[in-house]
Amino acid sequence: MAQNAAQPAEGQLPEVEVIQQKAPPAKKKAAPIAKKAAPPAAVPQPMPPPQEAFDEEAPALANSPYGSPASGGAQARAEQSAQTPINPTQLVPETLDGFSAAATQLTPQLLTERQPRNINEALTRVPGVIIINDDANAHHGGVAVRGAPARRSRKMLVMEDGHAVNLALWLDPSVHYWGPMDRYESVEVIRGTVVTHGPNNNFGVINARNLSPFGPNETVISSAIGFTKTRTGSFREFEGDGPGSVPEADDDIFFGTSDTDISARWHTHTRQSIGNVGVVASYSGANVQGVWDTERLRFNDFYGAIGWKGSSSDLIVSASYARQRDNYDEQNFLGNYELGDFNAADEDDAEEQAEAVAAGFMGLAEQQFKMLKHCKTCFAPGAGLNTYAGDVWRGQIVHNAYLDEDTTITTRLYAGKHQRDRYQLMRFSSLPDGTPETNPGQPVFDEDTPPFADGVEDSAVFFGENTMFGRLRTFRHVGAEMRGEWANQNILGFNNTLQAGVRYEYQDMTNRNFIGLENEILKKGDKAGATIFDRELDSNAVSGFLQSNVEVARDFNVVPGVRFEWYRASRINRVVAREESEAGGGDDGDCAANFGDPDCLEIDGLVLNPDPRKESFDNFHALPGVAFAYTGFHRTTVFGGYHRGMSTGVLRNEDFPVKDEIGDNFNLGLRSTAIRGLDFEVAGFYQRLQDYQFGASFNAAVDRSYGRADEVEISGVELYSRLNSQPFTGGSFNVYAEGNYTYSRGIFKDLITPDGDDFSGNRIPEVPLQVAALTLGVEQRTGWRWDASVTWTYRGSFFTDEANTPFGFGGELECDDEGGGVFECEIEEAGEDGKVPSIWLLSARFNLDIGDTGASIFVAGDNLLNKFYISDREDGMKPGIGRTIWTGFKYKF
Repeated sequence: MAQNAAQPAEGQLPEVEVIQQKAPPAKKKAAPIAKKAAPPAAVPQPMPPPQEAFDEEAPALANSPYGSPASGGAQARAEQSAQTPINPTQLVPETLDGFSAAATQLTPQLLTERQPRNINEALTRVPGVIIINDDANAHHGGVAVRGAPARRSRKMLVMEDGHAVNLALWLDPSVHYWGPMDRYESVEVIRGTVVTHGPNNNFGVINARNLSPFGPNETVISSAIGFTKTRTGSFREFEGDGPGSVPEADDDIFFGTSDTDISARWHTHTRQSIGNVGVVASYSGANVQGVWDTERLRFNDFYGAIGWKGSSSDLIVSASYARQRDNYDEQNFLGNYELGDFNAADEDDAEEQAEAVAAGFMGLAEQQFKMLKHCKTCFAPGAGLNTYAGDVWRGQIVHNAYLDEDTTITTRLYAGKHQRDRYQLMRFSSLPDGTPETNPGQPVFDEDTPPFADGVEDSAVFFGENTMFGRLRTFRHVGAEMRGEWANQNILGFNNTLQAGVRYEYQDMTNRNFIGLENEILKKGDKAGATIFDRELDSNAVSGFLQSNVEVARDFNVVPGVRFEWYRASRINRVVAREESEAGGGDDGDCAANFGDPDCLEIDGLVLNPDPRKESFDNFHALPGVAFAYTGFHRTTVFGGYHRGMSTGVLRNEDFPVKDEIGDNFNLGLRSTAIRGLDFEVAGFYQRLQDYQFGASFNAAVDRSYGRADEVEISGVELYSRLNSQPFTGGSFNVYAEGNYTYSRGIFKDLITPDGDDFSGNRIPEVPLQVAALTLGVEQRTGWRWDASVTWTYRGSFFTDEANTPFGFGGELECDDEGGGVFECEIEEAGEDGKVPSIWLLSARFNLDIGDTGASIFVAGDNLLNKFYISDREDGMKPGIGRTIWTGFKYKF
């Protein structure tokens, strides 16, 4: 689906959002510079209507990455083609007539009309896209395509101007920073696999394009204020009294207060050109309320670019810096509760009795969560001390050389550094928000095994319950790439447009976790403490591709190709233990013996100087594919193909060597504007993936552990349609209905855990079965232009564990021997694994352009019915954000 603006026929509504252009333009000639332009590679397309005139000028792309007057041929192919443009800054052709993949382009016109506040909102109305919000600024991933899990967007290739946003594609492909929408001029999505971009291309590719220095001169100032309803309830700390016990009236209850929290966003940018040089300077900032009462999300984002236009080449140099300072953490509501004391012959007998009692309490964690609402301070008073600090530097140089109208060579150099430090409590506690106590206790090690023993001896570290820890990670990368395009090549009697490219990239990351002193409040910059995890990783990667757009017939194109991926990953192990986790409660006897206090926390399995100290592996994959596009039907494109794709894994805790996730991916679709006033697209997909990595619950030794399924199968369909009234009524007023729907069924075909549990046939975690969005709107496009719409979004239910634990169940039963045949039993982490129920949400927006002044205002609301719901169950249950109203202005001159 191409959500791009078409040029209307005379008397029709301008800038009406359509799937693809109403009628593709006639093939255009390049601007006559040094020589007359040769025609671009032939692309199958419907004939233009007879009244459409031929334009002698080179096509002018919106937000164009091309600046040189000699770029006419490359621009024409980037405007309309069966394959992706050669310049990696642009992911899909400007017009999707004849494009051989399922794709969407959110054009500058669309983004101006919708004014999305973050990338998640911008992508909600795109078919095939799955959104699971993690934070109110949508920085920390949460976006997936088709059957991929949305958590941190780890299986997606996410880019800005063709430069990967993923932290480290071959080491840890997580996404922890999307830029602000204010500096994005367009967003492109390919749903499915392509040869020209990778890795992480099994499910799709997303590219956000920054303001181009080759665009029109403008200066923009905007600001907005938001109001979020943060409902806070109460938390009852249930302590049962054995079999048959129920929550009692005298259980401790912690109350919170509801409030309306204020948020703010601001932005300014300018784009100016003098002669052959164009400059962009952008600044965005925000201070936004999160979903918990303790969350405040703050960032400052700076972006700049310089573009130069030569007679036969052009150059763009760009750089950005972002600074995040959030009160934010990944610890959510687990709902631990005690079952009481049991008289039993042994621990197994006690657990059997406790399981019978627990059967009557399943769902208690969810009940507690509903009463709790957004009040994290009700069950974790010290959570306000948990912080996230991110510093992101990125830079890129892109040079296009136009040897002639048929030949383009694109070269780019790029580099980046992402430093992200977290500081949080080892376990939710009542650590005071004040001055640390004097003479705090040091974490100590189990005396049975010296902490600095060589080899693989296991140790345990004990520390106080009021202890914070730091997770310090830094990611760096540098790379170079060269791509070439050779159009109008006669090969075996067929007209071909060849594309080829090669890339080298180096990445590294440091990953250290440490424990501070008891009652010490850790903040940005703190590094001293007892190290409980320390690894360094790096990779060297070489990628290449070769493909051709073959004009088999006037209205039938075939795009065969192959992609190559080789990389070598290395790791240095210094300390390995239970990583980045809320620590477990230590046994009273062990705590008393090793810490001097029966109440303490413990991390087991600490290994210092592990063997092997250094380890590495390398992988190579040849990934063939073929796509096609048929345009023989009126204003309709039939597309499809097969591609072999590759997704990398998170290597922080994986045993080396690691297998990559390899997929056989099929899709078949149709997009059309043949019916008057109706635009639609339908696409079906089928995938079989080997060695599928997923967030697992069967390995509790390491927090956020990952499992591997030998094989998974994903099948589904995605639909998009839009109906406009204006083609029937004429004039400048339009009433429209727009909807998209995605069904994605992913199951484990072969998954047997190390303990022998067979989960084959279960659904893949973190993937909703269905997502949908329906929008009804009206728009006026002359005079004081305005538009108003309401949108209902549906996110289906999903599981968070491979066992597909039903909603209302889950958790781990622990029984401690109190002596004398008495065992104290409790349910731990009851809120982490389970089913996340489906949810319908209502949003609305109104935009008004104040004549031709350049000024506009907007009002928008999310979750207007103020529904309280579970957004996710990662590290416990997390609520969705409450009712939020935004209003603001923009002035463009």
